Amino acid sequence: MRVGVISALYPPTSIGGAEVMAAQLVDGLSPEDDVHVLTLEAVHSSIPQAEGVQRVPLRNLYWPYDRQKVSRSSVSRLAWHVIDTANPWMVKAVERWVRAHQFDVVCTQNLQGFSTAVWPMLSRIGVPVVHVLHDFSLLCPRTILFRNGKLCGHGQKRCAECRVLTWPRFTHAQSVDAVVGVSRSILTLHQEHGLFLQSRSSVIYNALDVQSLPTLPAPWSGSAVLRLGFLGRLDQAKGVDVLLEAAQLLRQQGIALRLVLGGRGQAAQIAAWKEQFADLDIEWRGHMAPSELWPDIDVLVFPSASLEALGNVVLEAAAAGRSSIVSRHGGAPELLVEGVSGGSFVPGDFHDLARLIAQCHAQPGLWRQWGDAAFSRAQQFNVHERIRAFRALFEEVVHAR
Repeated sequence: MRVGVISALYPPTSIGGAEVMAAQLVDGLSPEDDVHVLTLEAVHSSIPQAEGVQRVPLRNLYWPYDRQKVSRSSVSRLAWHVIDTANPWMVKAVERWVRAHQFDVVCTQNLQGFSTAVWPMLSRIGVPVVHVLHDFSLLCPRTILFRNGKLCGHGQKRCAECRVLTWPRFTHAQSVDAVVGVSRSILTLHQEHGLFLQSRSSVIYNALDVQSLPTLPAPWSGSAVLRLGFLGRLDQAKGVDVLLEAAQLLRQQGIALRLVLGGRGQAAQIAAWKEQFADLDIEWRGHMAPSELWPDIDVLVFPSASLEALGNVVLEAAAAGRSSIVSRHGGAPELLVEGVSGGSFVPGDFHDLARLIAQCHAQPGLWRQWGDAAFSRAQQFNVHERIRAFRALFEEVVHAR
């Protein structure tokens, strides 16, 4: 089977889990199938060409994926998104690539930069399309459905900007043969908004590479203090303030905790938190590899205030034998068994989070039991099963055509 994979970013250009999962899919399919990748290339990029991977320049006003983001005016950002709704130059580049390879099926990942207008083009030339939902970019130009400290798009409510800038994507989506959610949550949300109602739908969870899975949980320390960890972007959308408020409340109740926070964020916001919560025992680690965190914590806290497609870090923690406490929305709760391999709390409610943490503190063996159960559950999310599910879906849509 000849498979084309289109992903806005692709390793070594990577800013999130979507690109890693796209590469995992390509590597898993490649031994049996003829797989090629089309991805974007920044101006003056020095990334060497890899076999089977074609990088094309982004034809829009600017490159939006810089880690050191250049401040753009609201007008230029608006113009970028307007062009991206149906970028004719990028659609033409995709069509040339597809015609050159004569694919049996094309699997699209994140399409910001390529534009969703590639879907009706692919349908017009008779190539079936499978799209993978990694984020909320089809519903929100910012991709996170979170604005001014609040959820945007929960239920049917979206701000006017989201509705205006994404309405063409609803028409384009009618050309998609099958859609895959990396969680039941993200798939259901898109369908509730009227997307992909005519498409085959599946949930195929992200997976851990079997070769990188630990054979044993990370060792426990002899600390008598409950150690809570966080790993991700340090900002309000990720719920860092909720975790800090919960820890402050527990300290006032005489419960000792140690927080280990890994990740980057706005310097001014972090400085404000350091001043506000100066009495807490917090280690601000900055950017760090997940493997460096697990031996130093007992439980991972995933307190995201925004909706999360899945929450790969929860899966990584489980593979290291660490359970998670997660906010009760988005895809993260699907990765654990409530009260067995972790727990969940009301999103944004630091009192409810504090209650759950206090429960762990009161039962010193509880988090170890949860950790053992999480470690066993992590083995179910393996790459072989993920690749098998995708290959079966590809065969279905090809035969249907």
